[in-house]
Amino acid sequence: MNIQLIAGPIMGLIIGYITNSIAIKMLLRPYEAKYIGRFRIPFTPGLIPKEKGRIAGTIGKVISGELLSSATLRETLLSDKFIGGIKNMVSAAVDRLKNSKNTLRQSLYEKTDKELVDSMAERMTADVTGLIHDRLSKFNFGAQIAKKVITSTRDKYAESGSLKAVFAKMIDDSMIESMAEPLGKTIDRLVSENSEEIVGGALGGEVERIMDTKLSVIGERLDSEKPRLERAAVDIYRRTVENDLPKILAVVDIAKIVEDKINGYDARKLEELVFSVMKKELRAIVWLGALLGFLMGFVNVMISFL
Repeated sequence: MNIQLIAGPIMGLIIGYITNSIAIKMLLRPYEAKYIGRFRIPFTPGLIPKEKGRIAGTIGKVISGELLSSATLRETLLSDKFIGGIKNMVSAAVDRLKNSKNTLRQSLYEKTDKELVDSMAERMTADVTGLIHDRLSKFNFGAQIAKKVITSTRDKYAESGSLKAVFAKMIDDSMIESMAEPLGKTIDRLVSENSEEIVGGALGGEVERIMDTKLSVIGERLDSEKPRLERAAVDIYRRTVENDLPKILAVVDIAKIVEDKINGYDARKLEELVFSVMKKELRAIVWLGALLGFLMGFVNVMISFL
């Protein structure tokens, strides 16, 4: 009687353990369908490899629709934690500049190709010079400058009280107009012919001065502007998230990315992924089956003695 009392629960435990273990194994194995002749053996391949496409599609939709939806991402990206992170990044960047011993040129050389940096500096100088020269050539301000110079000279001598004042007072507005026109054309011609060289030389020197400025100097100048820089960075970040996030998500199909990624796994890799995430839980299911088998065996024995 004592052996029967123990044997029933033990057999239930063994059966529960084995059946749950086999059931879990059958979720993923065999990896491929098995055949006897033309007939496929039932339950092959395993449930997950067999339904991988459907499972991948469902997971993709759940992730894109619930976990990584536009509203969820927006709420997360605009949370106090992320906004605080943006401010800390700006503050840390200014502090790094203050503590740097490099010039702007040296820092750029370390981060990218030296020839590229020099080429970009030259191109920037040439582009800005060309833009200013083009604007100056089209502005035609020579007549205005000439008129201003003649008028100022006339007024200066008119108040002097000398003989020159008599002649200065004889110059009226019509005379100024007639004198300003040819002089203005000369000024415009000189600007058109020489502004590119003059501006280019001035800008080139200024670019070189900026490139050789110590980062610590730039950092010191920016340090007092930290609050304003942080606000500006946060404003730009907010506008980017609010305006561009829906557009990005419309182009980036998260559901399709997840689906394709899961479908790209072979069955063995998929098994490793599942067990890496749920190994503890699946083992608990196996032992829960053993416990239930033990209890059912014990109950069965008790009933048989009644």
